Amino acid sequence: MPMAASATIEPARVDAPSERPADYDLAADRERIREKVARDLGARSRVVVVAEQYVVGAPAGTGAVESAAPFMDSVLAALHNGRFRARPPRALAVYLFPEAGSYEAFCRAQFAGPCMSRFGFFSPAEGALVMNIGLGIGTLSHELVHPILAADFPQAPTWINEGIASLYEAPVLPRRGEIHGRKNWRHPRLVAALSSQSEREEAALHNLFGLSDEAFRGAKEDLHYATARYTCQWLDDHGKLWEFYQGWRDGYSDDRTGERAFTRAVGRSPEEANHDWTRWVLSL
Repeated sequence: MPMAASATIEPARVDAPSERPADYDLAADRERIREKVARDLGARSRVVVVAEQYVVGAPAGTGAVESAAPFMDSVLAALHNGRFRARPPRALAVYLFPEAGSYEAFCRAQFAGPCMSRFGFFSPAEGALVMNIGLGIGTLSHELVHPILAADFPQAPTWINEGIASLYEAPVLPRRGEIHGRKNWRHPRLVAALSSQSEREEAALHNLFGLSDEAFRGAKEDLHYATARYTCQWLDDHGKLWEFYQGWRDGYSDDRTGERAFTRAVGRSPEEANHDWTRWVLSL
């Protein structure tokens, strides 16, 4: 099978080197992944390398790589501009599909089952990000957060991992090196919960702190996603997200829930801030 067309996008600037094994050969690993992506997607598929380590491929004729590569470069430049300290230690494959049919067919062929999300997912075991970008390019900016955060803050609870990733489902990139999030489709679920006597406490900002990964993924996963996402947007709108995140990351051994880092960054505990956060959510 002929090799896919290939190109390289210059790497986004980072403010700390990757923690790669001393014997790791990035160029060789990148080439191995490039060949695999080309085989998986078929002859004439389009494959490029973005920011040194992301091998991005899409089926032939979709135009997905051409639109996604510069977007990825901008997102990565922002994520590594004073936000995350580390980046993934190895090269990663990024598979882009233009609609649900080809996306699901790929999952069945590669993972012997349906895709774990209708939007996209990161598989650490496979070193791959797989997504249906027909539902919006925000799926790509969401999934890029996961391998970066896993390298930067491996102990991070699911709620902050998914909260930051979900913030960038609706990314705003005002200039190179900057990224924010705007209101998106998760907002009505949170508003409904905050307006409900039966769900108001579970939707409270302070309920996130100490929320186990199992509980986050439980019966009200959709609500927990929304609460985490709009907590991150509120913090970002107030210029406190990254002070909080980095303070928690760096002080995790003495602050497992993140409450101390939040209180230092915001000047109030999560419970004390809940009233203002709730008003802000309802006013969006």
